[in-house]
Amino acid sequence: MSSKPRPTKYSVIKDGWGSRPNFQYSYGLKMTPEDLEEGEEILNQLLKNAIADWEDERKQRAGQSNVAQVLGNYQ
Repeated sequence: MSSKPRPTKYSVIKDGWGSRPNFQYSYGLKMTPEDLEEGEEILNQLLKNAIADWEDERKQRAGQSNVAQVLGNYQ
């Protein structure tokens, strides 16, 4: 069973925007200290959501694996 690694800030930015400047600009933010701080707040929430989704997927896969093991015992 292969699974994606746990999301990180880097992976969220890389997968969604390719780079930090692209991420910032997509939210109308520049690469200034103030805008980087605002971008960091956005990124923290995106990461929190990505981790929650990742955990849900892991639980779902684990449940499917357990069902397959139980069914395999009856064949």
